[in-house]
Amino acid sequence: MNVTYLRMEIIRLLRNRRVLIFSILMPAILLGVIGGLYKQDSLNGANVAAYIMVSMGLFGSMSGAIGSGGTIALERGIGWNRQLRLTPLVPGQYLLTKVILSMIMALPPLLVTYAVGAISLGVRLPAQTWISIGVASWLGALPFAALGLVIGYVAKPDSVQQVSALLYMLLALFGGIWVPAEQMPNLMRHIAEWTPAYWVGQVARSPLFHQSMNMHAIAILAAWTAGFGLLAMRRFRADTARA
Repeated sequence: MNVTYLRMEIIRLLRNRRVLIFSILMPAILLGVIGGLYKQDSLNGANVAAYIMVSMGLFGSMSGAIGSGGTIALERGIGWNRQLRLTPLVPGQYLLTKVILSMIMALPPLLVTYAVGAISLGVRLPAQTWISIGVASWLGALPFAALGLVIGYVAKPDSVQQVSALLYMLLALFGGIWVPAEQMPNLMRHIAEWTPAYWVGQVARSPLFHQSMNMHAIAILAAWTAGFGLLAMRRFRADTARA
């Protein structure tokens, strides 16, 4: 790991306030509006406001993880990636740094959303449940970080933000993040099970229902991460060969 390059990228990432603010504010606002309507309701023994809080946190972490991959498309557009190849930076370190940056971007939306849930909606959970939900939600951003890499190598610089936004909106809609998959029509429920968003929701929400982690869901998420990661590596090599 090239620490100097990572530090430089983190500083540059924090200056991109538009992506950071959107991924933080959007889920927090949705939580405040929607969650406030169901503060006293329960779902299978779990508080509905807490359920929505976890869902909105997942939406924010997804958008942050996918959106940060867009920097790759911008770097390709200005030729920065070709300049980096003249440095001692190993190609694998470049991709690893981008994944780490995506995971960093996935963290603030979770923290802010949980703070809104606790302060504004009065969500009260045992400490162990908070930790379990937070860790599961954060690690669940991995497949979306890998997807962000793919988008960065496939999309054009002038359309990467639109492509990223469309993808995570569709994933949230059809993956049961905005609307519980159990309440969807039969066809949409089957579609949801083919998305990584559905499975990360299953893992992150399970502590609310005092359930153990769903190993089947974790295995599927690992497969999605590996698949997107291999595709990103393939696109990276193709891009390098053209340069």
